[in-house]
Amino acid sequence: MCAKSIFLPVVALIMGTSALSAEITFIRPGEIPPNPLEASDMSALDLDAIYRGIDLLGRIRSRASRGMIGTAVMNDFAKDDIDGTPGITVNDRDLAARVEISQARARAAQPWAANDLDNDGIVTRDELLVVARTKTEATARRQRQTRSIELTDEQREALVLDYVATFLGRDLDGDNTVTYAEAIASVDEERILTRIRTEGGALKPIWDVNDDGVINEVEVRLSIERLLDLFDSNGDNVVNNDEVQVSRKALFKARARVGDPSRGKRIKCTLPEVPRTAEVAVLQGNAGSAVTNLKFKIPNDPVVRMTEVFVPKGETDIYLIASLRSPTVLRMMGPGVERVKAVVGVAAQVALAAGNAELANTACHRGFLGIRVVDPGGVAKEFGRALGRDDLRAVVADRLGRVDLGTFTNDPDIRLANDALPVMTGDGQIVIDRFLSFDPGGLQMLDPSRIQSTVQVIARDVPPLEIGLIVLASEGMVEFVAPPPGFLTREIPKGVKREVPKSEANDSIVWQKTPDGGTRATFPLTVVVRRAIELPAGLTTERGVRLIVPDGVPKPRGAKNWRLNGG
Repeated sequence: MCAKSIFLPVVALIMGTSALSAEITFIRPGEIPPNPLEASDMSALDLDAIYRGIDLLGRIRSRASRGMIGTAVMNDFAKDDIDGTPGITVNDRDLAARVEISQARARAAQPWAANDLDNDGIVTRDELLVVARTKTEATARRQRQTRSIELTDEQREALVLDYVATFLGRDLDGDNTVTYAEAIASVDEERILTRIRTEGGALKPIWDVNDDGVINEVEVRLSIERLLDLFDSNGDNVVNNDEVQVSRKALFKARARVGDPSRGKRIKCTLPEVPRTAEVAVLQGNAGSAVTNLKFKIPNDPVVRMTEVFVPKGETDIYLIASLRSPTVLRMMGPGVERVKAVVGVAAQVALAAGNAELANTACHRGFLGIRVVDPGGVAKEFGRALGRDDLRAVVADRLGRVDLGTFTNDPDIRLANDALPVMTGDGQIVIDRFLSFDPGGLQMLDPSRIQSTVQVIARDVPPLEIGLIVLASEGMVEFVAPPPGFLTREIPKGVKREVPKSEANDSIVWQKTPDGGTRATFPLTVVVRRAIELPAGLTTERGVRLIVPDGVPKPRGAKNWRLNGG
């Protein structure tokens, strides 16, 4: 047994050495090193062929024979050809999407089924309480409460209620029960279907060489052979790491020479057809200036903001392209609202709060257009090139407040109409001031049923960000520990090095530039957590909030990356 265990590593070492020796060239002193590999001429390749080449190189993880590479691609072809007829079509992709959707539903429904004790298809609060009481020990271990210390009744009850509240987050109609439909509502079927239709599965749409809507076996094999002829520089029927690197550089150079306004078909980035007689306006920014109470059913639960768009009277139709980094509701207003015929979101999700415009959202981003115009008005030129027009106008700003499509101006600091910010005193007003320093547009409490959206929209139980802290404080869930307003900020003139005494109270300092070139230090707002809570959406240390969680209080959900102070 011992001899066998010694022999195996020796054999492995010999095999590894022999495999590597084929890649090593020894040069004696005085000899001239061999010429480095030269890439084959890729200039004859069109853009789609270039992207097929890049995709093929991405599949080569180590030195591989041409046969092995071709076999791997054809295995992916077989994996995507699932409808029983030769070739990969949109029908195959629809079936693949249905499989993925079904699997996502099964994963989403699994915890629902585990809590449906009477198997009647409805999970009630009473059932959740029963299940939660069987899980307190496991929950305590996950929250790092040691088993050597007996939990108090209050701690157990807090863990039980935390479990119940988490699961009831799936309750969309507020009746304290969760049905199967509510359990699987988080599965974004349209998103899955769109992704697989546009980006493909194991084999990307770029392998449809003749662009007839069908990827067939013959065109894939022929394309692979032609590309491998270019990659296998020395003709030994093997593509090694050096050849991969040289070929990749050559393909990137060929792509740059050809020009790529749409990044090929690797990412299907399309913009709608716009009548030549219509105006096209572009909104480009990070986010709207106001925060809403809405929640979009999209990954990561981002805060949904709002921007107002004033539309003047006019005779021509308007098509609006909104390229934003954060999910945003556009409130159309003004005498010319009916002029806006279509709104297209090309980055983050966009929804509409007024008007009768058609709405579309695409996974495109202006960066995917492959166009970079850094001169003034560059954003309009980018989209103009993509649409084949030179008359686009744009409003570009980090924060979009009230945008006027008559003057193409933006007021980022105006409080938007129907602001719902509460009037507070004392520490509550300090929190409001902190909120407004980030989101000067205020708070919008909107009715989800009146929002036009391409994804599901619901109202949050607790508003996001600092406003949510005020709601939690009013319910006795948290307490504010804040110094007088004058101690929350510190002005530092231009040219003076900013130094703040090191202490735990300064962990979440927010630095902001001032108009005179100096900086303003905004000190942390301290919040003591008294009961099990879920942090309001979007609340992070970057907004200058510090949490204190006393011993025995469960860690707030959503505080995974926070530095928490004990009390």
